[in-house]
Amino acid sequence: MGLLIWSVWGMRLAAGAPHLHATLDSAGGFAVTFDGLPWLEGGEVRVGRWSSRSGLELLSRTRTPGRDALGGYTSEQMIWGRSDTKRPIVHASIRAYDDDPSFLVFEQLFPEDVHVDAAAWGTKLAAPVTLFPSFKSQGHAGDLDCFAYHGVFPQMKKCNLANFTPTHQGGAPLVLYNATASARPMTVFAPLTTPKAQHMFAGDKLVGAGVKGTVPFIPSGWKQMFILSAGFGVLDGMMAWGDRMLKFTGKQRADMYRDDVVGSIGFWTDNGGYYHYATGGNETYEEVLPKVKEYHDSLGIPFKHWQFDSWFYPKDGKVDPGGGGGAVVNWTALPSVFPHGMAYIQSKLGVPMVMHNRQWSPTSDYVKHEPFKWYTSPKAAVPEDPEAFFRWFFTQQEGWGLAMYEQDWMCTEYDNVEALQTNISMGDLWLHGMAAGAESSGRTVQYCMPYAYDVLSASAYPAVTNARATDDYIGRDKQWAIGATSMFYWAIGILPFKDGFYSSNLPQVGGQVVGPETAPNRAALMAVLSGAMVGPMDGIYLLNFTRVMSTCRADGKVLKPDLPIMPLESCFNAGVDPAGCHNYFSYSDLPGAGRNFYLFMDRPGQLHLRDVMPAGPGASAYAVYDWYGRGVAWLDAAAPESAFSVPGGYEKHSYALLAPVIRSSGWALIGERAKLVPTSSHRFRVLDAKSGMLSVEVNGVAGEAVEVCAAERHSGLLCKEIRFTQSGSLAVKFAAQDSGLVTYV
Repeated sequence: MGLLIWSVWGMRLAAGAPHLHATLDSAGGFAVTFDGLPWLEGGEVRVGRWSSRSGLELLSRTRTPGRDALGGYTSEQMIWGRSDTKRPIVHASIRAYDDDPSFLVFEQLFPEDVHVDAAAWGTKLAAPVTLFPSFKSQGHAGDLDCFAYHGVFPQMKKCNLANFTPTHQGGAPLVLYNATASARPMTVFAPLTTPKAQHMFAGDKLVGAGVKGTVPFIPSGWKQMFILSAGFGVLDGMMAWGDRMLKFTGKQRADMYRDDVVGSIGFWTDNGGYYHYATGGNETYEEVLPKVKEYHDSLGIPFKHWQFDSWFYPKDGKVDPGGGGGAVVNWTALPSVFPHGMAYIQSKLGVPMVMHNRQWSPTSDYVKHEPFKWYTSPKAAVPEDPEAFFRWFFTQQEGWGLAMYEQDWMCTEYDNVEALQTNISMGDLWLHGMAAGAESSGRTVQYCMPYAYDVLSASAYPAVTNARATDDYIGRDKQWAIGATSMFYWAIGILPFKDGFYSSNLPQVGGQVVGPETAPNRAALMAVLSGAMVGPMDGIYLLNFTRVMSTCRADGKVLKPDLPIMPLESCFNAGVDPAGCHNYFSYSDLPGAGRNFYLFMDRPGQLHLRDVMPAGPGASAYAVYDWYGRGVAWLDAAAPESAFSVPGGYEKHSYALLAPVIRSSGWALIGERAKLVPTSSHRFRVLDAKSGMLSVEVNGVAGEAVEVCAAERHSGLLCKEIRFTQSGSLAVKFAAQDSGLVTYV
């Protein structure tokens, strides 16, 4: 039967919105169909030691209308009670929405206090103490491919439903897809509310979720919601899931140019960078950092923000080589680092600051501060009222220039505080309070060392604009590949920060890490394609000016794509492990020119047009520009199997621009070859395109020279240079009779 079902899927076209439907039976079981075909079969309901197989009885079923942030719905509610007492213990409901049939919402609500036998706090993998929904992981569904996100800086891990295994604070979102079907039907299962209060589950031939396994008490009125969201194609389906998450929370996706932190290049001092617990000699940071800024200024590199890592504040223990160790005693400057304090060093640097923090010490000055009360454990602590604490806390940094608060070691805070694990609401209250406090002071938040459940919470908090998508740069050979994590982050509205990097391949003697970086261009490329911050970390006299400036305009504004880097859809083909597929894409939507794609391939090979979205009406072909080789080739968009091999560059990966040929003119905009994103919509828009001519508007700043290139089949690649005497925009035209390099002043 399974083979028949999937062969039917293979003939489907993704021509419309998919339809998920849940059908309930008289015993409280349910089945989910996808466009009328079997997809998932419901499993047990559990509360503590009772389950729908033993000890729980279906007391009643009701169907009621309702409305929430996702729209009007019909709810099928099943009231389960203990067989011995007949008292309701959990209301399990499934909502189907009137205006969008492509998702379902599951809710478990507890009408009375519930005491259960929980795992001891600190248990790394505890089965949830409740279970709803659950799905049978055998049969045809068990053969479906899946992936989920696990670990710190959550990474994708491939699975199929039959062998899916959650991990500590990992396993969600769980994405289930049919890799053999041309339409690639898929669903995303994830918590819709209170992600830190839940655990994923796999066992007893079931997969599901419920209240986390370290919680012994569920208060009356507690409810948790989960979403099952459908789509065609993994990339489109992930974005559709994210759209629904954000519609529910009311959050907008992060603005890539919100301020000079996310929108411009900055100088970072994170683990693996030159100035992480090292100054290159015996001078203090206060003595060294102004000299570093003077060096940057002498090169003309316009860093618009700086980041201070964990080296600046006092801790209750030693720091190990990986940056871990002591917890925060007081979040202010060590006299040995900045003898004259934070406001003094800010007066020397004069830019917005990103500042690192870690877990709170149980002996910190804040624990002793009235009126705040704290939950303390041997190695860490959390305020009992996080919002009240953080609203006060963010009033304490006057004169620092603090723009973004980097909350690092989130995993350590969670793992070392009992209340965050045993109190059903504290994990979510901790993250909510941090975001509310930052927002109240006009700051933003970066999550660092988060678990997947932490990242999921960011869908509700406008102040959380980004999260680290990679491990520390100290592991530079393994931490550059951000595409799979980027897809998760951007779906729910946050930017995937790659971490700082060395822009040079020179040994950096005197710093924390000597290096050298063997692929600095790949590091810079991943940083700029992430859509988040771009943060070189080289020591004094070691920056590569050309490479740093390849990421930005002359004023430091990063020339970004419109979409953070993603895996190609072909990474989810049958037989491919998407977690190990480092073929990525991004794009810029240029008014008047369509969609320009940027394609990165870690292992150079064939580029297929079917791997990216069509450029839209008006494009009959593509110009393929090899960023390393600087050659242009032509592809016919009418042939979906067209392929072109882009050779590897000097770092062995390939990188290409696919620029749509504007049918009305025959030209394709190649843009600014010196930039890693040559056709950023922040730089260009097409003013006019007609037979044999292309007119382009270019945005620039005073004193900037911009080379603008375009290609036409008969004229080849033509480049013109324009110079800006003042900031603003200038127009440059290409015509069939043009030849050579033309300079406009």
